[in-house]
Amino acid sequence: MKHLYTILFLIPLFFVASCDDVLKEVDFSVTTEKTSYTVGEEVVFNIVNAPDWVTFYSGEEGKSYPDSYGASIKNMRNELFTYSYSYSNPGTYKVVFVGGNTNYQGSKEQTVTLTLTIK
Repeated sequence: MKHLYTILFLIPLFFVASCDDVLKEVDFSVTTEKTSYTVGEEVVFNIVNAPDWVTFYSGEEGKSYPDSYGASIKNMRNELFTYSYSYSNPGTYKVVFVGGNTNYQGSKEQTVTLTLTIK
């Protein structure tokens, strides 16, 4: 009976010890193959070490950071290695990715900015 109590006492400790309660630092990067594209050409953004969530701002009118709502492209349930987007108007765009890790202790964020020329 003594062993049963010991086992019942230790089981919850294993669950508590296995929980990842440390708020992880955010350290992700975004690159493209080139910085100049033509209208309608697919821009592939390569994302390394994506955090829990990522929001994309294309830099187009009404889609600029921080003055608008971005497109949520990643949440805690999915993986993200690439993201594709096409521009329909020529111009120079400031593309912004905002990503972060969140848990009960708070949130940590990082902003990655790229400049693209669309001809």
